[in-house]
Amino acid sequence: MFENLKNAFREAVENFNRELRREGVTETVDGLLKGMEKEAVATRAGLETLKEQLDVARKRAEAEAREAEVCRRREALARKIGDEDTVGIAARFAEKHDNRRRVLSDKAKAIEAEIRLHESEYAEMIQEIRKARANRDSLAATAGRTQARGSINRTDDLFGELDRMADRITGSEDDVAAANDLFDDGPEFDETLRRARREEVADARLEELKRRMGRK
Repeated sequence: MFENLKNAFREAVENFNRELRREGVTETVDGLLKGMEKEAVATRAGLETLKEQLDVARKRAEAEAREAEVCRRREALARKIGDEDTVGIAARFAEKHDNRRRVLSDKAKAIEAEIRLHESEYAEMIQEIRKARANRDSLAATAGRTQARGSINRTDDLFGELDRMADRITGSEDDVAAANDLFDDGPEFDETLRRARREEVADARLEELKRRMGRK
């Protein structure tokens, strides 16, 4: 997506400069400048989506780390009482949680690198828009057209509009929801752990009952 946006933005810049040199400030030039702004908005929206995905990946990695630690504690307790079945189950799920933590941590690192790359590209886009706007306004003033068309706003207004449009676009994205479904077997192994825990409690109660009966 970002590569397509970058290519579209570059094409818009080239067309803008060509039209500006050839015909001065026209509706075509204004439209091309708006096109550049639109590509920047889409890039900003994509960045916000990536940041949300990064937050999701980090939280999921932290959750997996906590679950792995819980499993290791259960494994240690089961080992103390000689419950090898529970030891095996806890060890197996601790490994699963560790593997998922690693995958999510790697995913977070990759997203961070992608964010840095596209933030740099976004900054370049904004610089190009400022430059294009300055050239457009300068030519309009020289030609006696100091009143810009309504479709062209001040540079400072652009950034506020970019933020607002990016928020609206980002709000319709479902990438974060998809990230939450990265692993879909969580309920299965959590239920297995709960079942193992119930069996562990039942066994403990049975042993206690046997011990008490042995005293009588």
